[in-house]
Amino acid sequence: MSWQNKCGGVGRGLRFWLASATILALSFATGLTLVPSVDTPRTLLAIAAGAVTLGVLLVYPELALAFYLVAGDVKGDDRVAALVPADLTLVLGAILLGGMALNLLRRKRAVPMPPTYFLFAALVLLMTVSLTYTPVLAAGVEKLGRFLTVTGIVIVAPFVVLGAPQAMKRFLIGFGVAAFGICGWSLSNLGGSDRLTTPSDNTIGLGHIACTLILLIWFTVVPRYQFPRRMFAYLLLGVPAVALIGSGSRGAAIACSIVILLSSLFYRHLMLDLACLTGLGLIALPFAKIPASSVEYLGTLAADRGLSALLSFRGDLLDYGWKLLTRHPLIGVGIQEFRYYSPNPELYKWPHNIFLEIGCEIGIPAALIALAIFGSSILEALRQLKDRNSPYFVLSQLAAALLLVGTINGTNTGDINSDRATWLFVSLVFVVRGLRIGSQERLEAVAESHPLAAY
Repeated sequence: MSWQNKCGGVGRGLRFWLASATILALSFATGLTLVPSVDTPRTLLAIAAGAVTLGVLLVYPELALAFYLVAGDVKGDDRVAALVPADLTLVLGAILLGGMALNLLRRKRAVPMPPTYFLFAALVLLMTVSLTYTPVLAAGVEKLGRFLTVTGIVIVAPFVVLGAPQAMKRFLIGFGVAAFGICGWSLSNLGGSDRLTTPSDNTIGLGHIACTLILLIWFTVVPRYQFPRRMFAYLLLGVPAVALIGSGSRGAAIACSIVILLSSLFYRHLMLDLACLTGLGLIALPFAKIPASSVEYLGTLAADRGLSALLSFRGDLLDYGWKLLTRHPLIGVGIQEFRYYSPNPELYKWPHNIFLEIGCEIGIPAALIALAIFGSSILEALRQLKDRNSPYFVLSQLAAALLLVGTINGTNTGDINSDRATWLFVSLVFVVRGLRIGSQERLEAVAESHPLAAY
């Protein structure tokens, strides 16, 4: 390495740490300004801890993005709510926006969005137009506003904050730690009669978090080790596996099972391990004190009672959404009007399928736009899986797995705003593509400047 390159590297590192120190100092000053009366050492310590946390999240916004995904599943706990002055989702969203701005000011590498993402502008335009005929204007404005802000952040942020492999690694570690903590917390309710939940009392949310954590460990941790050291990695799977079963979340259980079975195309040597783990799990299941209600609810997947019985009330929601779509195929009934057209707005809140939701509220053209966005991400994931020699092949596998899980979850639960993880998983595939392209460009640059290095 030349003397100039060394000096340039030192200069960039010095500027980074100076910027980080400045952010920490400003964060601490902000804390003192917001809380002017510091009457006890404990209060001062809390302000200092909050300021340091704020500074770290601003310097590393990828961590803010990781925690943003699970904010809704923890903010319902009174102890968590007491730690922040406002809604945790909004606070983390504001921090994430600040971190994104700082990334751009520091000229940190960002990943360009694919041309497909211009379709989001068309989708938002159709949502906006639907406000002209939606019967409850305030509800439509609120839903559109949440999509543009709370949901839009997870669509755009990955391209800004995950532009470097190190940032992606920190994001995955941050999410893994948060998800492991939530799953571990849920196990404190083992032995009870109710299904396991997140701190916000959400069974489905726990299932989605546990499923994502299982796949994160399965694709990024387990293949790194040889037998028998691999068995220690399997111990990590115990906590999210019990949480997934205890939540009774059928969609997440189905998605997780499908992805792990499909992973045999790449990890055939792990299938014997999987069979052994399944057998041991079945033996240990009676001793885990999983609520009987969770096991019974999951058992409905194996019961031969017909599709309508399996879907339960969701079948009515889907049927009602389909009727609205056939009556108003071109423009829909208006954004957020699924529930207000229904006979019971307290029960019929959304059809539990984001494509049907978009179609019946905004029209078939809007639903086709959403399908095109998902379809382009799926095609990109399949293209990446064909290149097994890529240095980012593990990330491509994980992104494809999470996209499949997000798509399955999006078609059976939640709405377009509550399924934030699903939208992020769509973006994650294109972010990994950007990392792959950046790696190839760097290799080509090295080959051009040092021709002998290519041989």
